[in-house]
Amino acid sequence: MLKNIRNWIGIVVFLLVLAACSSSNCPLNNRVMTVYKLAGDVTPLADALTISTTRTNGTDSVLLNQAVNVDSFSLPVSYNRPQDVLYFQRQNTAGWSLTDTVVIEKQDFPHFESIDCNPSYFHVIKRVSHTRLGIDSIVINKENVNYDAKEAHLLIYFKNFYQ
Repeated sequence: MLKNIRNWIGIVVFLLVLAACSSSNCPLNNRVMTVYKLAGDVTPLADALTISTTRTNGTDSVLLNQAVNVDSFSLPVSYNRPQDVLYFQRQNTAGWSLTDTVVIEKQDFPHFESIDCNPSYFHVIKRVSHTRLGIDSIVINKENVNYDAKEAHLLIYFKNFYQ
């Protein structure tokens, strides 16, 4: 009986040591997203908003699909290009549509938590330019893009669709 208890204690100790040696401190949520906040008179945006981009292989990718009554949203950031090009398409209930191109110039920095973890990429937004069909202006509110997504990085001022 005493031998069985020693065996069980030995197994438990071995498993605890094994678990302690193999655990890593990698973050569970290592996604880096840019937070966009709508500002101005057209908030929340009643029109359907679709945001897309072009992948490196040339295909289109929809990042936000026909969102209605939004006042903020988060989008992923590329880590292998010096700029991200986004297409903001607004469509009102009458079917009229406007598409603006937004170019976000940024600098990418690899971020390592531990040698056991995959690297993440943090970014610094350097400049934002855009067409002015439906967007009045875009303001950089917070230039550092990292795990902290509590504060909006970019403030977007949309024009009134009916002006």
